[in-house]
Amino acid sequence: MENKSCLQCKSESNCFGSLSSTELQQIDKSKVAVTFKKGETIAKQGSFASGLIYIQEGMVKLYKEGPDGNNLILNIFGRDELVGISSLYGDNVFNYSIVAIEKSNIFLIELNVLKDLIQTNAKFATAVLKRSNRNTLRAYNQMYNLTHKQLNGRMASALLFLSKEVYMSPSFKLTLSRKDLADFTGMSTMGAIRVLNTFKTDQIINDKKGVIEILDMDALEVISKVG
Repeated sequence: MENKSCLQCKSESNCFGSLSSTELQQIDKSKVAVTFKKGETIAKQGSFASGLIYIQEGMVKLYKEGPDGNNLILNIFGRDELVGISSLYGDNVFNYSIVAIEKSNIFLIELNVLKDLIQTNAKFATAVLKRSNRNTLRAYNQMYNLTHKQLNGRMASALLFLSKEVYMSPSFKLTLSRKDLADFTGMSTMGAIRVLNTFKTDQIINDKKGVIEILDMDALEVISKVG
């Protein structure tokens, strides 16, 4: 992967767009560019967090590993996302694992450099705080969905989330595996497939060669709310 300068992509990032050219040069000097293949581990739960993860291209899943081998996906991040913000002022340990869902170009940025910029640039600090708050709200919604909704409601909420916040389209190629989708909705793989087939039969979605198309957004919203 080419170690592209942050100066070249300043306007592309809502987070780093508030930094000056000098500050972006600090980021450039402190970052390492790495390309991860689909399925490769970017960070392991319990490992030391020496830096934050910025996704230039691609998609990753953030999940908790269970002692019984079952995983729970807490969040999914795509392009232009800063992952691992909780490590900035925590115990410097990843309390979750991060794995590439698809080929992903990642920048690993030193924690200390980001901390210094947060202290000296209020706009950047606000942008990072907004990202952190949004991620926290996503986690709250995820916990509510898993504990208060039936299977259909969980799947409907997951598809809406993927459509509106990850793929940004009512039609998208699902790069998550069926196992990933099951881990994200707290059900078995067979259960996830069964619910998807029900949605297809009811003509709420179409699933053709891995491309999900939401045919009835209103129906999906209702199932998500009452599920």
